Amino acid sequence: MADEKEKRDWIDTLAKLLPGLSALLIGITVPVVLHLNGERSRNNQLYAEIVSKREAADSELRARMFENLLKTFFNETATEQDNQRKLSLLRLLALNFHEFFDLKPLFEDFQADFTPGERKQLQEILEEVVGKQEAMLAQVKEVQVFSRTLAQGSAHGIMVPEEGQPPYRQHRLGVEVTEISPNDDYVIMRVIDIPVDAKGQGDAAEVRFKLNYSALPFTDNTKLFNGTRFAITFKGIRSTVGRPKEAAIKIIFFPESYMSSRDRPYLDEMLNQLHQHNNPL
Repeated sequence: MADEKEKRDWIDTLAKLLPGLSALLIGITVPVVLHLNGERSRNNQLYAEIVSKREAADSELRARMFENLLKTFFNETATEQDNQRKLSLLRLLALNFHEFFDLKPLFEDFQADFTPGERKQLQEILEEVVGKQEAMLAQVKEVQVFSRTLAQGSAHGIMVPEEGQPPYRQHRLGVEVTEISPNDDYVIMRVIDIPVDAKGQGDAAEVRFKLNYSALPFTDNTKLFNGTRFAITFKGIRSTVGRPKEAAIKIIFFPESYMSSRDRPYLDEMLNQLHQHNNPL
């Protein structure tokens, strides 16, 4: 009986203390939680401000640089510039702005009075820029790349991805070279987009375009439906004795939502830091 009475007294005492203990715990826990949430919000705001200021400064710098380069190209003394200076300016423009502007018209216009050696230098500049963009795209998991060589004519046309391989987001392309230039510096392409669920010829879309070294995949690409784009880059003309000339090309499928990797690593780093801070365990 004494044991039962002591047990009841202990329970009564605990019941009386429990509200006070609960209030004390709540009084301690709530400020701590609010402090942690406030700290996270301040960190998130700080990161956002850093990204915003960085992007604003970068955009302002690019705008000034772009304006100065264009003035150099098109001012009154532009016609007096030698071709080597033009090549240097073209390289500066291409390496710093290749992700944002379609530079093909500028390249094609300026090479009109270039010598064969200067055109070769311009080709090397373009190959460098195209290679950078291809390398950036190759880092994206959803990108698919097909390297092919095609002779002129419908008999040499190809399908990518080939039959037996899964289509890219329900797309296959019929690709054909309809013309190779006499100087081997461009080809005319005919590309047909055939969705795998197409019910008739009316569901296929066709596009024709001139393909040369200045085709940059970031800016010179074609949008398909369901958030898909494709680009084709020119790798030159291959000639073998006894065989027709072949155009070497690279076909690149990539998602429309792709963000330039010039900014992606920095943003990803910020997001990873936020995730690690908010989830320390």
